[in-house]
Amino acid sequence: MLGPSVQVDPAFGYYKDRSPESIAAEIRANGYRVVHYVVTSADKADPRLVEAFHRQGIGVWCLVFGNGCYTTADLPAGWEAWKMVTRTDLQGKALNDGYTRLCLNNADYRCWKKANMAAILARGGFDGLEIAEPHWPEYPGKESPAYACFCGACKAEFAKRIPGEAGLPDILDAASPRSPERDPGLWRKWLEFRRDTLTGFLDDLVNGPGGLRASSPGVPVCTWTLALAQPDGLRRVLEDSGEDAALVARTVRPDLHGLQTHWPDWIRGDLPPDYVRAYKPFIDPLLAQSPRIPVLIQADIGSQKQNRWDWTWVRRFEAECEKLGARSTTLYEYFIGGYMYSDPPRIAAATLNGNALTLSFTKRLGADAAQASRYKVEGRQPASARVDGSLVILTLDRAAKPGKRLRVTARNIPDDPGRRLYDDKPAAVLEEQSVTVVGR
Repeated sequence: MLGPSVQVDPAFGYYKDRSPESIAAEIRANGYRVVHYVVTSADKADPRLVEAFHRQGIGVWCLVFGNGCYTTADLPAGWEAWKMVTRTDLQGKALNDGYTRLCLNNADYRCWKKANMAAILARGGFDGLEIAEPHWPEYPGKESPAYACFCGACKAEFAKRIPGEAGLPDILDAASPRSPERDPGLWRKWLEFRRDTLTGFLDDLVNGPGGLRASSPGVPVCTWTLALAQPDGLRRVLEDSGEDAALVARTVRPDLHGLQTHWPDWIRGDLPPDYVRAYKPFIDPLLAQSPRIPVLIQADIGSQKQNRWDWTWVRRFEAECEKLGARSTTLYEYFIGGYMYSDPPRIAAATLNGNALTLSFTKRLGADAAQASRYKVEGRQPASARVDGSLVILTLDRAAKPGKRLRVTARNIPDDPGRRLYDDKPAAVLEEQSVTVVGR
C-alpha cells in the first residue's frame, strides 16, 4: 500500500468500453503496484475493477472527498441543509462551479459520511480508504468566491467554543466592527476555529463513534492536506484552508498522510520536478511530531495543457520525494500525463494459451490495432485480432504446445487519441516491436 502509485478515476472516458482486466493490466504494465481509486459516489465503486487490480498484484486505496461531492445523487433527503455558506452566498448569489461543498461542522453530514465510507468499503473490497481535500475553502483566502463556511452549524460551534463573541467575522464589509481589519483578534480566533474544527472533522470520521476505526477495523486510513511551494506556503494553507498537516497527523493518527500539490503549483507550466523541496516546511514538522506515519506526496501531471509531464519528469519527481523522506507518491491522473500524447504504445507482456495469444500494451490502443495483418507470429497465422483497451487478443490458426517459444512482431500499432483528456495531438504509433512468448 506504500510506494509510487497513480490515481485512477474510472469516470473518465479513457476507462470506458473496456474490461477491468485491461485497465489493471495497463497500470501494471507501467510499473505501478498501488493505485488510488477515485470514488465520487457509492454506486460508482466497481468491485470488479478492484478484483482485477488485485489479480495484478496491485493494492487499492479508495479515495473519497472530505469537503463535498461532485454529484448529489446518493445524498439523502434534506442534504441541502448541509451545504456550506460561501462568500458568494453571503453576497446573495449562487456559486455553480460543479462542486457541492458540505459543512465539516454539520453533525448530520458527518454521520452520513461515516456510514457512506463504511458502505463503500464493504461493497468495493478496497484495501484502504483516504479522505482527500477536507480543507475549508479556499485559496487565495477571504476574497475567494468559495471562501466558507458561515452556515448555522459553524455559527453555533463558534459560539460554543468561543463564548462572548457577537458573531462570525464579516468578510464583506471592511468598515464592519467585525471585519478582519477592524477586529484582528476575532480574525485570529476564526483562523484557529477553522484549523481546530477541520482537524476535529477528520478525527471524528476516523476515530469517532461510527468512524472508520469502528466500522472498518484493520483497514488502513490515509488523510490528506494541502502543500504550497511559496515562501509563505505554510501560513497560506493554514490561514486560507485551515489545514495543519502536523496537527492532523498527531491528532488523527492515520496510517498514511498525504500532501496534495496545491492549485497554484498544480497549474504551473514551468513547474520543475524538484518543486517538492519547497514542501519541507510541511514535511519536517509532520515527521518530527509523528515519525512513524508514512508521508505521501501527490502531483498533477496534466490537468491543463501547459503542465502535461512526461515519464522523465515523473521519475525525477518520485525520486525527489523519496529524498525528502516521503514513502509514497501518487499522480493525478494516470491517463492525463504528457506521455499519453508523446509515447507510442509498447508491448509489456505476452501470454500464450493454446491458440489464444494476448499482448499487453502500455497504453489504450486505437481501432486499427485490431487488424490481424499487423501481427506476425513465428510458425503461426493470426486468424483474428480483438482489442480490449490496452490488450490485443490474437486467435492463431494452430495451438501451441506448453513450453513452445514463438516470436511475435507487431507493426504500426496506434494508440487512441480520442480517449485522451485533450484531443490536440495525433495518434502515437508503435512502428515495430518483437517479443518472445512461451506457450502454457
